[in-house]
Amino acid sequence: MTAAPIAIRPTSTGDRPREGRRLDLDVVRGLAIVLALGWHFSGTPTGNRLVDALTWPGRQFGWAGVDLFFVLSGFLLGRLVLTEQSRTGRFDGRRFTARRLLKLWPVLYVFLAVQLVVGQEPWTTYLWQNALHLQNYAGTSLTHLWSLAVEEHFYLALAVLFPFFARRKGSPRLLAAILVAVLVAGLALRIWGAAHGISDTRLQWRTHFRVDSLAAGVLLALVCVHWPERFEALRSRRWLLVAVFSAGVAHLAAVGKEGPVGSTVGFTVAYLTAAALLLLVYRARWVPRARFVAAPVAMLGRYSYGIYIWHVFAAAVAVDLLPGVDAESTTAAAQVVKYAAAVTLGILATVAVEKPVLRLRDRLLPAKDHAVPPAAPAPVPIGPAQRHDVARAAA
Repeated sequence: MTAAPIAIRPTSTGDRPREGRRLDLDVVRGLAIVLALGWHFSGTPTGNRLVDALTWPGRQFGWAGVDLFFVLSGFLLGRLVLTEQSRTGRFDGRRFTARRLLKLWPVLYVFLAVQLVVGQEPWTTYLWQNALHLQNYAGTSLTHLWSLAVEEHFYLALAVLFPFFARRKGSPRLLAAILVAVLVAGLALRIWGAAHGISDTRLQWRTHFRVDSLAAGVLLALVCVHWPERFEALRSRRWLLVAVFSAGVAHLAAVGKEGPVGSTVGFTVAYLTAAALLLLVYRARWVPRARFVAAPVAMLGRYSYGIYIWHVFAAAVAVDLLPGVDAESTTAAAQVVKYAAAVTLGILATVAVEKPVLRLRDRLLPAKDHAVPPAAPAPVPIGPAQRHDVARAAA
């Protein structure tokens, strides 16, 4: 028997429940960064059975780690935006944008500054492109940063457009229809692009071809916030989710992201697989029970942004400093060196740059769940699974 939804009426800062980082969501982040590292570091088997088994997913379909990041990002930011709108009746797009920029820019711009000083690529091939978030259209020699532009473009669109939907009657259903249209349009645009000779790289990088992955995450957030019973019903269908995830992994491993199928349907399969994984992990009881496995993966997730920004540079520096190891080395030792360097420098960037700026951000622009709400806000109906989630701000 399903418990009746309850309503929370926040009255003061101390009355609203708060959570720290969530183990389950950090596990998803950790899996995404492991996939991304595997794609960039594990191109050829090493001959070491243990290393090759651990790096096989990244080697086969690690590019889909970006789609996992996209879906998770859309889900978390969508929940943040939709919960604020439901609780207060409005959405502060400028505040949202400022907080996201203070989250993303410091680590990125420090990285670009280091590249400018010690990097081997001409500054004209990456600096202005990445500084202005145009790298996925203008091109960049720092190729792994293309996905940041897609996210930034999506956040900007969300900040500008969402207030218009928030003021309309029946906006949840309208927003759901728009998000479904984005999913359909994304696939249709890729099919059109492939038919007209647009390269696989452009189909992968450019925002209008890839925004559907982020929209899928927001759609999950919309169902979670406004129709929690439906969200829980979907999440409870574990065997269906396992089937979708397994079929998706098989497709990604066999087809990849290139060619007429991979560069079109492949990205749709990638975000559907990512969504199934997210639903399987989100609030799952097995995650804390398997802490001996989940905790190390979650640790990587906590530092995933810094790791992603710095991992290619860190690996290149590490192999340059070690005698007898070169950038193209396929030995198990070289793989271990690359992963260790990427994680170490990513953690250092997070601790030295990201966290201090986030502390400053939270003093200057505290999250809405930390600020005093407007007088007598409307209660927010939430289902059983949301009772401990409603006040959580996105990391």
